[in-house]
Amino acid sequence: MPKILATEEQWIEAGMAYFAKGGAEALVVEKIAAELGTSKSSFYWYFSNRGVYLQRIVEEWTARSTTQVMEISVQAPKAEEQLQSMLRQMFSVTGKGDFLFYLRKLALQEPSYASVLQRIEQARMDHAKELFIRRGFPDERASHLSWMLYHYYLGWYERHKNVTQSAAEVERHLDRLLAEWSLDEGGDGK
Repeated sequence: MPKILATEEQWIEAGMAYFAKGGAEALVVEKIAAELGTSKSSFYWYFSNRGVYLQRIVEEWTARSTTQVMEISVQAPKAEEQLQSMLRQMFSVTGKGDFLFYLRKLALQEPSYASVLQRIEQARMDHAKELFIRRGFPDERASHLSWMLYHYYLGWYERHKNVTQSAAEVERHLDRLLAEWSLDEGGDGK
């Protein structure tokens, strides 16, 4: 049995960072092992091959960037606070590479990841739609707003992905977005 100096979680954490900086091609086991201060055999203790490793990396990223965001946002007691929580989480994560870009690239090469990407993005838009409905928007308007928000976010992230946003910058941004979705004008968010 090999001496294992790195945990499975450490391998996945390092893999997410490497993937966010260079995609699947950046997942060079020897390089990651060296960074973790372990041998290549440690990798095979947890993952039967690179494909399984990549799958676990994408699963963990999805859990953190989508599932966890949704779970945290609904903990707030009021609909307005739930929407703010989701937005704050969305627009606070910058300066950590471009995982989604490389996942899109991978999805073009491997159909199984295309369906994973589609499920992630649909789940994100469905969650936003639900929060808009809770906030008082009619179903069709909530659907439209969630679609617009997600696509706006993609462009915003592309522009800001390499810089860390301060808490004050995020709050100013959220204030602008929330002002656009005021229900006070006619009561239906139009």
